[in-house]
Amino acid sequence: MRKAPFGVSATAALIAAGTLVLSACGGGSDHSAADDPYGLQDPGTIVAAVSTDQPPFASATKDGKPVGFIVDLTNEVAGRLHLKVTYKATTVPGALQGLSSGQYDLAASGLGVTPERQKTVAFTKGLYWSTTDVLVTKDNDAGTLADFKGKHVGAVTGAVQEDFVKDRMPGSELTSFQTQPAAVSKLLSGGLDAFVVGGPDADAYRKQYKNLKVAVSAPVDHATAMAVKKSNTKLQQAIDQQIAAMVQDGSFLKTYDKWFAEPPTPQLINIWPGLKNQAAQ
Repeated sequence: MRKAPFGVSATAALIAAGTLVLSACGGGSDHSAADDPYGLQDPGTIVAAVSTDQPPFASATKDGKPVGFIVDLTNEVAGRLHLKVTYKATTVPGALQGLSSGQYDLAASGLGVTPERQKTVAFTKGLYWSTTDVLVTKDNDAGTLADFKGKHVGAVTGAVQEDFVKDRMPGSELTSFQTQPAAVSKLLSGGLDAFVVGGPDADAYRKQYKNLKVAVSAPVDHATAMAVKKSNTKLQQAIDQQIAAMVQDGSFLKTYDKWFAEPPTPQLINIWPGLKNQAAQ
Protein backbone atom coordinates (compact mmCIF):
# COMPACT_ATOMS: atom_id res chain seq x y z
CA MET A 1 0.00 0.00 0.00
CA ARG A 2 1.44 3.37 -1.00
CA LYS A 3 2.00 6.06 1.57
CA ALA A 4 -0.28 9.06 0.94
CA PRO A 5 1.50 12.07 -0.58
CA PHE A 6 2.73 14.96 1.57
CA GLY A 7 -0.15 16.20 3.73
CA VAL A 8 -2.75 14.58 1.48
CA SER A 9 -5.15 13.35 4.16
CA ALA A 10 -5.02 16.56 6.17
CA THR A 11 -5.25 18.71 3.06
CA ALA A 12 -8.18 16.84 1.58
CA ALA A 13 -10.07 16.94 4.84
CA LEU A 14 -9.43 20.63 5.32
CA ILE A 15 -10.52 21.61 1.82
CA ALA A 16 -13.51 19.29 1.72
CA ALA A 17 -14.86 20.41 5.06
CA GLY A 18 -13.72 24.02 4.94
CA THR A 19 -12.12 23.39 8.32
CA LEU A 20 -11.22 26.48 10.32
CA VAL A 21 -7.73 26.45 11.74
CA LEU A 22 -6.80 29.02 14.36
CA SER A 23 -3.30 30.29 14.97
CA ALA A 24 -2.93 32.71 17.85
CA CYS A 25 -0.50 35.49 16.97
CA GLY A 26 0.53 38.63 18.69
CA GLY A 27 -2.03 38.55 21.46
CA GLY A 28 -3.14 42.11 20.71
CA SER A 29 -6.06 43.71 22.48
CA ASP A 30 -9.58 43.74 21.05
CA HIS A 31 -10.28 46.26 18.29
CA SER A 32 -13.48 47.99 17.29
CA ALA A 33 -14.54 48.78 13.74
CA ALA A 34 -13.63 52.41 14.39
CA ASP A 35 -10.13 51.36 15.45
CA ASP A 36 -9.19 49.22 12.46
CA PRO A 37 -6.20 50.66 10.58
CA TYR A 38 -5.89 47.67 8.23
CA GLY A 39 -9.35 47.36 6.69
CA LEU A 40 -10.02 43.90 8.12
CA GLN A 41 -13.36 42.11 8.10
CA ASP A 42 -13.00 41.44 11.81
CA PRO A 43 -10.90 44.21 13.41
CA GLY A 44 -7.94 42.68 15.22
CA THR A 45 -7.95 39.45 13.19
CA ILE A 46 -6.61 38.62 9.74
CA VAL A 47 -8.82 36.06 8.00
CA ALA A 48 -6.24 34.23 5.90
CA ALA A 49 -6.98 31.74 3.13
CA VAL A 50 -4.30 29.07 2.98
CA SER A 51 -3.72 26.36 0.38
CA THR A 52 -2.20 23.57 2.45
CA ASP A 53 -0.99 21.50 -0.50
CA GLN A 54 1.98 23.75 -1.29
CA PRO A 55 4.99 22.46 0.62
CA PRO A 56 7.18 24.18 1.72
CA PHE A 57 5.08 27.35 1.39
CA ALA A 58 2.09 25.86 3.22
CA SER A 59 1.04 22.38 4.24
CA ALA A 60 -0.94 20.84 7.09
CA THR A 61 0.08 18.73 10.06
CA LYS A 62 -1.89 15.61 10.94
CA ASP A 63 -4.11 17.64 13.25
CA GLY A 64 -4.80 20.20 10.52
CA LYS A 65 -2.49 22.98 11.67
CA PRO A 66 -1.05 24.99 8.76
CA VAL A 67 2.75 25.15 8.63
CA GLY A 68 5.29 26.42 6.12
CA PHE A 69 7.30 29.41 4.94
CA ILE A 70 4.31 31.61 4.13
CA VAL A 71 2.57 30.58 7.35
CA ASP A 72 5.62 31.50 9.43
CA LEU A 73 5.86 34.88 7.72
CA THR A 74 2.13 35.53 8.20
CA ASN A 75 2.30 34.65 11.88
CA GLU A 76 5.33 36.87 12.46
CA VAL A 77 3.84 39.81 10.57
CA ALA A 78 0.57 39.47 12.46
CA GLY A 79 2.39 39.37 15.77
CA ARG A 80 4.31 42.53 14.94
CA LEU A 81 1.05 44.25 14.02
CA HIS A 82 -0.60 43.03 17.26
CA LEU A 83 -3.14 41.02 15.29
CA LYS A 84 -4.40 37.46 15.38
CA VAL A 85 -4.79 35.13 12.39
CA THR A 86 -7.68 32.86 11.51
CA TYR A 87 -6.66 30.40 8.79
CA LYS A 88 -9.22 28.93 6.41
CA ALA A 89 -8.16 26.13 4.09
CA THR A 90 -9.07 26.44 0.43
CA THR A 91 -7.58 26.10 -3.04
CA VAL A 92 -5.54 28.82 -4.76
CA PRO A 93 -8.49 29.77 -7.06
CA GLY A 94 -10.77 29.77 -4.02
CA ALA A 95 -8.40 32.08 -2.16
CA LEU A 96 -8.18 34.56 -5.03
CA GLN A 97 -11.93 34.55 -5.57
CA GLY A 98 -12.52 34.90 -1.83
CA LEU A 99 -10.34 38.01 -1.68
CA SER A 100 -12.40 39.68 -4.40
CA SER A 101 -15.69 38.77 -2.71
CA GLY A 102 -14.53 39.90 0.73
CA GLN A 103 -14.48 36.41 2.22
CA TYR A 104 -10.79 36.68 3.19
CA ASP A 105 -8.37 39.45 4.10
CA LEU A 106 -5.24 37.65 2.93
CA ALA A 107 -4.28 34.80 0.63
CA ALA A 108 -1.47 33.27 2.68
CA SER A 109 -0.15 30.95 -0.01
CA GLY A 110 2.76 30.94 -2.42
CA LEU A 111 1.19 32.83 -5.33
CA GLY A 112 2.84 33.62 -8.62
CA VAL A 113 2.51 37.34 -9.34
CA THR A 114 1.07 37.47 -12.86
CA PRO A 115 -0.52 40.34 -14.84
CA GLU A 116 -3.79 38.43 -15.06
CA ARG A 117 -4.01 38.01 -11.29
CA GLN A 118 -3.04 41.64 -10.71
CA LYS A 119 -6.27 42.65 -12.40
CA THR A 120 -8.29 41.32 -9.45
CA VAL A 121 -6.02 41.28 -6.37
CA ALA A 122 -3.09 43.23 -4.93
CA PHE A 123 0.16 41.45 -4.12
CA THR A 124 2.68 42.00 -1.40
CA LYS A 125 6.27 42.51 -2.47
CA GLY A 126 7.93 39.28 -3.59
CA LEU A 127 8.79 36.74 -0.91
CA TYR A 128 10.41 34.10 -3.09
CA TRP A 129 11.65 33.67 -6.66
CA SER A 130 11.04 30.19 -7.93
CA THR A 131 11.52 27.88 -10.89
CA THR A 132 9.01 25.73 -12.74
CA ASP A 133 9.87 22.03 -12.49
CA VAL A 134 8.58 19.10 -14.51
CA LEU A 135 8.34 16.23 -12.04
CA VAL A 136 8.52 12.65 -13.37
CA THR A 137 9.26 9.16 -12.10
CA LYS A 138 12.85 7.98 -12.33
CA ASP A 139 12.13 5.54 -15.15
CA ASN A 140 11.17 8.46 -17.42
CA ASP A 141 13.99 9.41 -19.83
CA ALA A 142 12.51 12.78 -20.90
CA GLY A 143 14.95 15.65 -20.67
CA THR A 144 13.39 18.50 -22.66
CA LEU A 145 9.94 20.09 -22.80
CA ALA A 146 9.52 18.80 -26.36
CA ASP A 147 9.80 15.22 -25.05
CA PHE A 148 6.33 15.52 -23.55
CA LYS A 149 4.48 15.89 -26.83
CA GLY A 150 1.54 13.49 -26.73
CA LYS A 151 2.14 12.81 -23.03
CA HIS A 152 -0.25 13.30 -20.13
CA VAL A 153 0.95 16.25 -18.04
CA GLY A 154 -0.68 17.43 -14.82
CA ALA A 155 -0.93 20.84 -13.16
CA VAL A 156 -3.08 22.29 -10.39
CA THR A 157 -6.24 24.12 -11.40
CA GLY A 158 -5.70 27.87 -11.37
CA ALA A 159 -1.94 27.60 -10.87
CA VAL A 160 0.51 29.43 -13.13
CA GLN A 161 1.84 26.01 -14.17
CA GLU A 162 -1.33 25.41 -16.21
CA ASP A 163 -0.25 28.20 -18.54
CA PHE A 164 3.28 26.81 -18.59
CA VAL A 165 1.99 23.49 -19.90
CA LYS A 166 -0.18 25.19 -22.52
CA ASP A 167 2.50 27.65 -23.66
CA ARG A 168 5.76 25.77 -23.20
CA MET A 169 4.81 22.12 -23.71
CA PRO A 170 2.91 22.11 -27.04
CA GLY A 171 1.32 18.83 -27.99
CA SER A 172 1.09 17.58 -24.42
CA GLU A 173 -2.28 16.69 -22.91
CA LEU A 174 -3.04 18.79 -19.84
CA THR A 175 -4.89 17.25 -16.92
CA SER A 176 -5.85 19.66 -14.13
CA PHE A 177 -6.09 18.65 -10.47
CA GLN A 178 -7.65 20.39 -7.50
CA THR A 179 -4.65 19.67 -5.27
CA GLN A 180 -0.97 18.83 -5.59
CA PRO A 181 -1.27 15.55 -3.62
CA ALA A 182 -3.90 14.31 -6.07
CA ALA A 183 -1.53 14.97 -8.99
CA VAL A 184 1.42 13.36 -7.22
CA SER A 185 -0.66 10.26 -6.46
CA LYS A 186 -1.59 9.99 -10.15
CA LEU A 187 2.04 10.42 -11.18
CA LEU A 188 3.25 7.75 -8.77
CA SER A 189 0.56 5.31 -9.92
CA GLY A 190 1.49 5.73 -13.58
CA GLY A 191 -1.61 7.67 -14.59
CA LEU A 192 0.45 10.76 -15.47
CA ASP A 193 3.69 11.16 -17.39
CA ALA A 194 4.63 14.38 -15.61
CA PHE A 195 3.45 16.90 -13.05
CA VAL A 196 4.42 20.55 -13.49
CA VAL A 197 4.88 22.42 -10.21
CA GLY A 198 6.98 25.10 -8.54
CA GLY A 199 10.58 24.22 -7.78
CA PRO A 200 10.34 24.22 -3.95
CA ASP A 201 7.20 22.08 -4.09
CA ALA A 202 8.99 19.63 -6.39
CA ASP A 203 11.90 19.45 -3.95
CA ALA A 204 9.53 18.61 -1.10
CA TYR A 205 7.95 15.75 -3.04
CA ARG A 206 11.32 14.40 -4.21
CA LYS A 207 12.48 14.24 -0.61
CA GLN A 208 9.40 12.27 0.34
CA TYR A 209 9.27 9.99 -2.70
CA LYS A 210 12.61 8.66 -3.85
CA ASN A 211 11.10 7.45 -7.14
CA LEU A 212 10.57 11.03 -8.33
CA LYS A 213 12.99 13.33 -10.15
CA VAL A 214 12.96 16.61 -12.07
CA ALA A 215 13.14 16.16 -15.83
CA VAL A 216 13.24 19.87 -16.70
CA SER A 217 13.65 23.00 -14.58
CA ALA A 218 12.86 26.40 -16.10
CA PRO A 219 13.25 29.92 -14.66
CA VAL A 220 10.18 32.03 -14.06
CA ASP A 221 9.67 35.71 -14.81
CA HIS A 222 7.69 36.62 -11.71
CA ALA A 223 7.98 36.63 -7.95
CA THR A 224 6.02 34.52 -5.48
CA ALA A 225 4.03 36.55 -2.94
CA MET A 226 0.87 36.79 -0.84
CA ALA A 227 -2.21 38.71 -1.93
CA VAL A 228 -4.88 40.97 -0.43
CA LYS A 229 -8.10 42.47 -1.71
CA LYS A 230 -7.23 44.89 -4.50
CA SER A 231 -8.63 47.88 -2.63
CA ASN A 232 -6.94 47.08 0.69
CA THR A 233 -3.73 49.05 0.28
CA LYS A 234 -3.55 49.58 4.05
CA LEU A 235 -3.03 45.87 4.74
CA GLN A 236 -0.74 45.45 1.75
CA GLN A 237 1.51 48.31 2.89
CA ALA A 238 1.52 47.12 6.49
CA ILE A 239 2.64 43.63 5.46
CA ASP A 240 5.37 45.01 3.20
CA GLN A 241 6.62 47.27 6.00
CA GLN A 242 6.85 44.39 8.45
CA ILE A 243 8.57 42.13 5.93
CA ALA A 244 11.07 44.95 5.33
CA ALA A 245 11.70 45.12 9.07
CA MET A 246 12.20 41.33 9.14
CA VAL A 247 14.71 41.59 6.31
CA GLN A 248 16.65 44.24 8.20
CA ASP A 249 16.76 42.39 11.53
CA GLY A 250 17.65 39.05 9.91
CA SER A 251 14.47 37.18 10.84
CA PHE A 252 13.29 36.95 7.23
CA LEU A 253 16.45 35.14 6.13
CA LYS A 254 16.29 32.91 9.20
CA THR A 255 12.76 31.88 8.21
CA TYR A 256 13.83 31.48 4.59
CA ASP A 257 16.72 29.18 5.54
CA LYS A 258 14.37 27.09 7.67
CA TRP A 259 12.36 26.09 4.61
CA PHE A 260 14.72 26.35 1.63
CA ALA A 261 18.12 24.79 1.02
CA GLU A 262 19.12 27.15 -1.80
CA PRO A 263 20.09 30.76 -0.99
CA PRO A 264 17.93 33.70 -2.10
CA THR A 265 18.13 34.27 -5.84
CA PRO A 266 19.50 37.51 -7.34
CA GLN A 267 15.93 38.40 -8.34
CA LEU A 268 14.76 38.19 -4.71
CA ILE A 269 17.77 40.18 -3.54
CA ASN A 270 16.84 42.87 -6.08
CA ILE A 271 13.47 43.12 -4.32
CA TRP A 272 15.06 43.13 -0.86
CA PRO A 273 18.64 44.51 -1.15
CA GLY A 274 19.10 44.05 2.59
CA LEU A 275 19.37 40.31 1.98
CA LYS A 276 22.59 40.67 -0.03
CA ASN A 277 25.14 40.89 2.78
CA GLN A 278 23.18 38.51 5.03
CA ALA A 279 23.01 35.83 2.31
CA ALA A 280 26.74 36.22 1.60
CA GLN A 281 27.53 35.46 5.22
